[in-house]
Amino acid sequence: MTHSIDIPALQAIVGPENVSARTADLEAHSIDESCVTPCLPEVIVWPGDTEQVAGVLRYANEHEIPVVPWSGGSSLEGNPVPVHGGIVLAMYRLKEILDVNEDDLQVTVQPGIIYDDLNAHLRRLGLFFPPAPGSADVATLGGMVSNNSSGMQAVKYGVTRNYVMKLKCVLPNGEILDIGSRAKKSTSGYDLVSLIVGSEGTLGVVTEITLRLMGLPEQVSSAIAVFDTLKDATDAVYDAVRYGLDAAAIELLDGGTVRVTNEQMGLNLREVPTVFIEFHGPMAGVEDQVAYMREICEDHNCLEFDVAATPERRAVLWAARREARDSIKLSHAGEILVSGDVCVPISHFGEMVEYVHQVARETGMRIYVFGHAGDGNLHTEMILRRSNEDDARRGDRATDAIVRRALAVGGTIAGEHGVGLAKRIFLEAEHGPEVVALMKAIKQVFDPKGIMNPGKIFA
Repeated sequence: MTHSIDIPALQAIVGPENVSARTADLEAHSIDESCVTPCLPEVIVWPGDTEQVAGVLRYANEHEIPVVPWSGGSSLEGNPVPVHGGIVLAMYRLKEILDVNEDDLQVTVQPGIIYDDLNAHLRRLGLFFPPAPGSADVATLGGMVSNNSSGMQAVKYGVTRNYVMKLKCVLPNGEILDIGSRAKKSTSGYDLVSLIVGSEGTLGVVTEITLRLMGLPEQVSSAIAVFDTLKDATDAVYDAVRYGLDAAAIELLDGGTVRVTNEQMGLNLREVPTVFIEFHGPMAGVEDQVAYMREICEDHNCLEFDVAATPERRAVLWAARREARDSIKLSHAGEILVSGDVCVPISHFGEMVEYVHQVARETGMRIYVFGHAGDGNLHTEMILRRSNEDDARRGDRATDAIVRRALAVGGTIAGEHGVGLAKRIFLEAEHGPEVVALMKAIKQVFDPKGIMNPGKIFA
């Protein structure tokens, strides 16, 4: 779809050097890390502050031109792909730390700052922002707020929404809102902060974020436990959660994922189901937790329980987990990766892992399984050969079966990647038509002309 966009008008708002319709720039903002079809925008705009964002939105709203906020481009569901063309509002140059309030354990940042860069700055103060996404080296805070992102430490520390206290948000008509407060709690009116978090850029554009922070733990200890069967591994995870171990992370890789990780990273991990565990806290408490975890794993026929004795060894172990998806991607260069992100109640996690392997056998698809076992968040990567219609059909059947089984046991279609384009066909199956209609009505209130990231979340 082509729109009549007045380039000089946009240049007058943000400056000539901050507007581009060059093919290379358009292509760079046409696709994220997902498997959806790339779509070219018509123009890229790099705003320099909140007022410029408001000016661009006022112009777009008046002329009914789609606007897609763009952060790090690392999302996995087509969340920022400009399916209706229009303006991509590239927010990643807004990357300042505006204020660090050590007394209240808070920080205010612009949306373009990268997660790892923020924590590198905070570490010197003994503080950190916990919900580490898998793409922490490229993921921006704006994207994390947009998707309500989380990662390996969610089992202990929760998700992005748990840390967002206040937002500066620009509505589609250019109105600038300050929502939330710096108080630890509030019962004052509707919680609009939580509404904006996870809205995937469909309601407005966030330009400032105030987060609560945590103090760095005194002690960190990591271990890996290897098992002969997936059932033993997932049963150990379930007991660890059920018996109240306060793990910072409990991660699972199936044998196939360990194999490609070994190949790509030059490691020699045993190529069997493997659980990665990390504990944070006082030294004595952490040692007790590790010992208890060892007992649980041994009760479930653990083949080996290896505690990382040094920070260097710990870094190697967690690099293996963190780079799992990239290892799969490199092992299947030229093929398509279809990412899955269901999340289920912890009592059904083991059942869900086994079911994915069953679906792989029944459909003949290669599906890797890994994820945040401690909070029931299962990641899958399914491999499709390009231009193979039979793979595409079987892949669709496999995805449908996995998502519907997750819903049947009380789970959700998207644990942390958002809905975007790839998951919107399942939204009504999870929430029902009445709830989806209410969501659409909320969208209409915020964005009556439908310019904000159109085509996302709702089919």
